[in-house]
Amino acid sequence: MTPLVILGALALVPVLAILLLRVNGAIAFMSLCLGSVLVTYTSSDVDTVFTSFVNKDALATNQWVQLALLVAPFLLTILFTRGHVKGLKNLTNVLPALATGLLCALLVVPLLPSSVQRQVHQQSAWHQLSNAQTGVILAGAVFSLVFLLFTHRKHKGGEEEGKKKHSKH
Repeated sequence: MTPLVILGALALVPVLAILLLRVNGAIAFMSLCLGSVLVTYTSSDVDTVFTSFVNKDALATNQWVQLALLVAPFLLTILFTRGHVKGLKNLTNVLPALATGLLCALLVVPLLPSSVQRQVHQQSAWHQLSNAQTGVILAGAVFSLVFLLFTHRKHKGGEEEGKKKHSKH
């Protein structure tokens, strides 16, 4: 597979999954951020536990553990929130979806095997994307927060309605 196709797939597959499955793009973006935190702070411990059970190449195992930690929250978000975005919200969901796709490419490429990384890093599209990294992350965070704030519905009756529901059980 050519490096440009790999880079394109890493960016477009999440966008298409979010839009076609009507997943909340803001939550998907935040789930990739969570995956990044998991990779940063837990991958070495998880890798140690995993490699103690499996006698495999430690470097390859570490790459797979990091990749799994990164995408697991995103995949769970898709699984549990599909079909939640309806109507006009789907149009406003495009910006968080695009930010999620670009962030996915930015986070996954460094976890790929070194030979694939080198090929992707030689692409002008990668240089443009990596130069736009700060903008992608900031825009994604802002779009996601705005999307969450403006699409969050408050129930009429607020606390009283919640109390009624809980008192029936």
